[in-house]
Amino acid sequence: MSKATSKPIRSLLITHGQLGKELKTITEKILERRLDMETIGILWGEDGSRILSKIEDFVNRHADSHIIIFTDMFGGSPSNVCFPFIGPNVEVITGINLPGLLKFLTYRKKDIPFKELVRIIRKGAIEGINVMGDYLGEKSDGRRKG
Repeated sequence: MSKATSKPIRSLLITHGQLGKELKTITEKILERRLDMETIGILWGEDGSRILSKIEDFVNRHADSHIIIFTDMFGGSPSNVCFPFIGPNVEVITGINLPGLLKFLTYRKKDIPFKELVRIIRKGAIEGINVMGDYLGEKSDGRRKG
């Protein structure tokens, strides 16, 4: 198991359109504070070299930190442009959602190894997805209880 580190953890949210900006805004409202998180929205038909340049700039500015890049969907342009940046201090979490972001913000300053933090965020995002009917059960006529 790797040792915990005192390196700061920086975050970048890259999504299609303005989804990342909205997720950040909603998270700030829930937590009632401004977040130290940057966002990049990829617009339809946009030149990928501009996005790569922005990511490279972010990574270079925070070279002394661990970096988690959140994207909205595995296999989409936001995650695909991140491949060149993945390394010991940079990880990409795809398919991020509000529960995953909240898990990140809850655990980011705890004294735990970087890779463990990444696994905790992933688990929190997955566990944040539920089927409400599973909790309600079904009546004998096939309709939901409640």
